[in-house]
Amino acid sequence: MQRTNTLNSPCRDIQSGFLVKGFYAVFLLLTCIGLHAQERYEYTHQQMGTQIRLVFYTSNQGKADTIAFRAFDRIDELNKKLSDYLVTSELNSLTKQHEKEVVVSSDLFRILKKSVEISEITKGAFDISVGPLIELWRKTRKTRILPSEAKLIEAKQRVGYSNIAFHNKNVIQLNAKEMKLDLGGIGKGFTADEVIKVLESNGVRSALVDMGGDIRVSNPPPNREYWILAFSYYNEEDVEVVKKIRLKNAAVATSGDLYQFVEIDGMRYSHIINPLSGLALNNSIQVTTIAGNATEADAFASAFSVMGIAKTTEFIKAKSNIEVFIVQKSKNTFKQWNNSTFPGQNN
Repeated sequence: MQRTNTLNSPCRDIQSGFLVKGFYAVFLLLTCIGLHAQERYEYTHQQMGTQIRLVFYTSNQGKADTIAFRAFDRIDELNKKLSDYLVTSELNSLTKQHEKEVVVSSDLFRILKKSVEISEITKGAFDISVGPLIELWRKTRKTRILPSEAKLIEAKQRVGYSNIAFHNKNVIQLNAKEMKLDLGGIGKGFTADEVIKVLESNGVRSALVDMGGDIRVSNPPPNREYWILAFSYYNEEDVEVVKKIRLKNAAVATSGDLYQFVEIDGMRYSHIINPLSGLALNNSIQVTTIAGNATEADAFASAFSVMGIAKTTEFIKAKSNIEVFIVQKSKNTFKQWNNSTFPGQNN
């Protein structure tokens, strides 16, 4: 764990000194530090395949160190439960027990239950059972050889969130053979929410948790009304623009295939998989979502990347608690859409 401490100084707008590089966008944290009793503390921790950054305000260094260690211990605990990379993770242990009723931890039960709920309302655009397809396309990214139709059909037969059954007392049953669950589209957001709980239970009321681009904030810094964040995107003139947003007690996440992709025979294939078609995205899209918690911001950013502008526009009419900003490449330009409640301004 690394730490930095910024002491009180006359109130002024400053850049906190880092770029929060998510999967698809760059976030900047701008904050104002005034003359107040609490001090600003910043820590970093490597886990879940990314550098995690924690910023919060408390009274002294010793207390801050203790709180940060507790927060990072919680992250390490969740990684052991939710990782699809760790062979011994609780998630992978569950997927080895097909068609059996398995008692799991409250953490795993809650995130799987929430994942299936989001799958249902997005009609499968978000689906954590997409693991077999992700595994297939990961090989493609390495070999640059497209999967055969036969392999795609076989993998799709093992995908389907409806095969995840929930029983009382944290019991889960996977009702299809050789299922493989992947929480990559929701796990970091869920973890950010859990870290905020740890901080609040230790008396921290003003904090920011950055899980490599999935960001959750609680109350704003002392003497400020909001945390001010920013993300970049390309406008219709193909010019990079930085858009600021104000945030408190909420979360923001960015997803899409503008930055992580492999090109094969002149076609771009994203690391994001469409669970319905079984294919890697090639729609050159970037989605930024704002929600009341990071779990939903993370998952809906992934779902909207699959759905695209047209379907997201229809969906969001009935989902008033999600704010979304989408940029999608069309031929030689970028098309932009956001719902009217999406906050922010361009620099």
